[in-house]
Amino acid sequence: MITVSIDRVLPVYPEFMHVQWSISDPDSVVQSIDVLRSGSPEGPFNVIQSGLLTNQTFYQDFDAAKQGLSKRIWYRIAVTTQVQGIDPILSDARTVQYAEQKHRLRLARKARYDLHITLSRLNGSRFIVLKKKRFGPRCDNCYNELTQDSILSRCGSCWGTTYEGGYFDPVEVWGKIDPQVITPQFGVQGVSENNVTGLLIQDYPEVEHEDIIVDKQTNRRFIVMRKMKTESSGIIVHQDLQVSELARDSIAYSIPVSLS
Repeated sequence: MITVSIDRVLPVYPEFMHVQWSISDPDSVVQSIDVLRSGSPEGPFNVIQSGLLTNQTFYQDFDAAKQGLSKRIWYRIAVTTQVQGIDPILSDARTVQYAEQKHRLRLARKARYDLHITLSRLNGSRFIVLKKKRFGPRCDNCYNELTQDSILSRCGSCWGTTYEGGYFDPVEVWGKIDPQVITPQFGVQGVSENNVTGLLIQDYPEVEHEDIIVDKQTNRRFIVMRKMKTESSGIIVHQDLQVSELARDSIAYSIPVSLS
């Protein structure tokens, strides 16, 4: 059964509205994605972007800035499948968090702006987020339908995800990485080292477990191990991650990323 939901509607002042969604597609039949917008949760909803491919999980609505990013705007996501005769599957309507609480909306706006200034001008670096695919067409090179797993340990087409392309389109963000903490782990093979560090990034796009983070300057690559919930007065303005640096022989270093 296919389900679609909007994870986040976020005003990124003063430029655009960030709309991010999740899709559950166990049979890999999703064909395209449409973004719909309305001034009311009941509609009518108008299509503002149609035919998005499954390599995208968010949309940046720059036209919303012309209406004012503090204005109430609702979004829905419509998913079209390859199955004939089935109507598009719609998400519930969603608007900006804190929209009913104007003071929280203003606090979030200022906190998000202050964080951007701090990271972009003082102590931050540019990172690239590679969100792992969890729906869409399966990899023709390695996916075994019988076992529902990869038959290759180092597939150069999906990089171990079993989904065509492996990861969604890369997204650049500002962030700040902490010094590495090397902790010993004891197992049947003896003592091994686990390199875990903290990473603070902007609150969009929303990152999940096993996504890959690339340091744009050094090309160091990290896998997301954990995401901590961070709130100040009930307002989320950044993502606090625990990431582990990948070995240089990891298949993740083969994922093409433009570092220019």
